[in-house]
This record gives sequence, structure tokens and C-alpha cells, in this order.
Amino acid sequence: MTEGSNALEILADVIRRYYDVGDVALPYYLHKAHQHRHRKLVVETSAGKFLIKTYKRDPVILDTLRFQHRLSSHLDQNGIPVARIKSGKDGKNIVELDTWALELQQFVQAEPMEVSAETLAISAAALGRFHHICHEFPRPQRDTRMWRFSEVPRAAFGKLYEIAKQQGSEADATKCCNQIALFLRDAANELNWEARNKFETGLIHGDWHGGNLLFRNGELAAVVDLEFAGDGCYLEDMSYAISNLCIRTTDNPARLLKRVNILLDNYQTFRALSHHEQVALPYAVGVKHVTTVSYQIVQFKNAQLAGLSAMEWMSRLAQQCAWLATRARHARYGK
Repeated sequence: MTEGSNALEILADVIRRYYDVGDVALPYYLHKAHQHRHRKLVVETSAGKFLIKTYKRDPVILDTLRFQHRLSSHLDQNGIPVARIKSGKDGKNIVELDTWALELQQFVQAEPMEVSAETLAISAAALGRFHHICHEFPRPQRDTRMWRFSEVPRAAFGKLYEIAKQQGSEADATKCCNQIALFLRDAANELNWEARNKFETGLIHGDWHGGNLLFRNGELAAVVDLEFAGDGCYLEDMSYAISNLCIRTTDNPARLLKRVNILLDNYQTFRALSHHEQVALPYAVGVKHVTTVSYQIVQFKNAQLAGLSAMEWMSRLAQQCAWLATRARHARYGK
């Protein structure tokens, strides 16, 4: 399908023919949503408001989508709210046309998670429940040792360092860089290929961050975006959660401690971490965090991310990595 008013009319007509939803208005693009993997639109009907996702009609893509639908139904049945999939008139969840396909998903009227003690506790319990109820859920096999952020790419981190030198003092940037590099060296040892065999694996979400956790009136309204879900290491999901929800916005030690403890305490009501996981987790968090910042800051022309310059980020990353290293030592040897 091509974009434009004609394409929107075609979409509306397809929905009228394949779904029992009554009157169908002209769809419109959801501009605030990421569109890089597939287009996302909204359509208002007599049966309610739905999110439209369109895909290339490819067997691999559609098999993956069917797995996501089965997983979504499993989560819904086991107490984790999701954006439910709307079945077509034929009872199927995917409408397949000539070269493309589409799904209709319940439009969840809610907002991305804002971090607070209450929302952290809720999101952590939801992640623990997710891992618990999906441990034996059938899923496509993949190498559980292959993490999306298993190590910090040198090129991206090098660009962050070069920009930081230009923005601030070269001596300060180099000092921070060396501190981060020492942390990453230790992380590489704790998270090496063989060490990953010690960590528990199962079905993971793969992208646990505030944008995929929708809240309404202080309650979790839906966990969305199951596109990275599959066989994986639980530490990968946990490093995403802690990096995004606990670490990213502060380097205050007291706040870091409070947030991380809330998340881990509530997560472990469903699944306790082993000693190996407790020691390795801070390193996994640091690797994920440094990688994300390194990738993201170079995408902006003014080299700023979340209101901080590259030099300010280098300083923050050095302090955050130092805190994480201390946390790992405490986990290994006790306080």
C-alpha cells in the first residue's frame, strides 16, 4: 500500500468488508508512535476505536505476528492487561490481501508510564508475573545468550566521547571515559559467553520501558509492543527495566537505591534472582544504559539527549556506572 488519501480509503473499505464493526470513519496516522517497523493508524468505528497495523504479506512476518497474538491472549487470560486483538468476520486475527496484511488492535486510552514509587512497583510486579506465567509458553526457539545489548559498540561510544570533548574539557571527558571503560571491562567479564549459561532463561518481553507500559488513573492499563518477545535471558528484560525506569533520569545515589530496590522487591514476589543474577544484573544494566545513550545522542544535531549535553552525559554515565559497580560488589560480597 502507498500512503495518501486513496490508501486511507482503501483501508477503511477493507475494515468494512472484513470486520463487523459498523460504521467506519477514515483512518488517520498516529504520528506520535514509532513507524519504523510498520505503519500505525487509528480508525474510529461504531464498535469503538482501534489501532491499525499494516504489514508486508510475508510468511515469516505473519508467523511472528500469530505468535504475538497467542502470547497477547495468554497474558490477557493470566491477569496482565494488553491491547486486545480484534477478530475479523472469519474469526481470524489477520486480514491477508494481495501483498500486504493488517490487524486491528484495541486502542488503549492511556498514557505512557511516569516513574513514581507506585508505578515502579506495579510495573515490576507485572514483569515478574510475565516471566512466571510465560515460562513454559511455546515460542520460537532462538539463542538465549544473544542479547540485543550484550556489549557497548565501540564506534558509538567513541562518537559520544568525541562530542563530549568538543563540548567540554578534554581532560574531564577523558577521565569520565576511562571510568566508564573500566566498568565495561568488568561487565564484559561478568557477562561473557560462558557466564550467560548460568542465568535463567524463558520467554521475555524484550523491550520493557515506559512507552510500552500504558497507565490510566495510576493503574496499568496495558503492556504493549510484543514484537521483540521470545526466548531469552531474564536479565535482558530486567536490564531494560532498570535502565529505562530507574537509572536513566538520575545519578542521585539515594534515588537510585530507592528505585532499584522497589523494582527488585516487587519483581521477586514472582521470581527470585539467583546469586549469579544478582551480581551480573548491575553490569547488564550499565551496558544497556551506556549503549542506549551512545546510540541516541548522536542522532540529534545539537548533541543533546533529555536536556543534557554529551559532556553532561559522560559525567552522569561515569557516576551511574560507579554506583552500579558498587551494587554488584555488595551483591557478591555482602555489604
